[in-house]
Amino acid sequence: MNKTVHEFECRDDIWKRVEALAKRRGVTTDEIVQAALIQLFTRKKSAASSSPSQEAKTPAPGPAPKGPPPPKGPPPSRPAGGPPLPSGGATRSPGLPRPGGGGRLPPPGGRAPSAPHGAASSPPPPAPAPAPAPAGQNRPLYLFFEGNWYTVDKDEFVIGRGSKFSDLPIKDANISRRHCAVVRRNGEYLIKDLGSTNGVEFAGQRVDNHPVEEGNVYYLCDHELRFSYNPPY
Repeated sequence: MNKTVHEFECRDDIWKRVEALAKRRGVTTDEIVQAALIQLFTRKKSAASSSPSQEAKTPAPGPAPKGPPPPKGPPPSRPAGGPPLPSGGATRSPGLPRPGGGGRLPPPGGRAPSAPHGAASSPPPPAPAPAPAPAGQNRPLYLFFEGNWYTVDKDEFVIGRGSKFSDLPIKDANISRRHCAVVRRNGEYLIKDLGSTNGVEFAGQRVDNHPVEEGNVYYLCDHELRFSYNPPY
């Protein structure tokens, strides 16, 4: 197939991900871009074709069915020492919902609490809702270094010269044994200098406890560390 060279605008970090993915899978960057376009248009086409059929299958809500009218006459007598009978004289097991709603089923795997002798039974109180997790608590961070992506998903990700003490070892005499660390605090990430000799540079300045934001690039001597919150694959 003939090829014609075309130019298009693309962010540097996105193109680096395309190159890294092509290198990892042993294909060309053209094949990666072509596969992404095919998947994008196929997904849009299937979503557009499925929307009308789903709307046609959804039945319109009808009026709620009416229950039988309440029986006429005096209310049933209450048995001595027992719970009151519901309207209509029918008995009801504790924990089961009343006809027409208003009751509550027993919790899954458990039993409905029995009412004391001589007292009316009542449904168990609802369980308290779990507290919501802080925003970004489990958000991973991705690090691009020398053509490879690394996932930072722990409280302290150490970068240094010694492989025994580091999550990302860099074989360079100018890098300290424990040079720096990417620290997670309350769902956010900071890059912290661990007392290194040559420090951590960002935008030409030495930094410490610096917030890691999307696309930030740091330097350890001549080594570039690029960070992103978008999954590279």
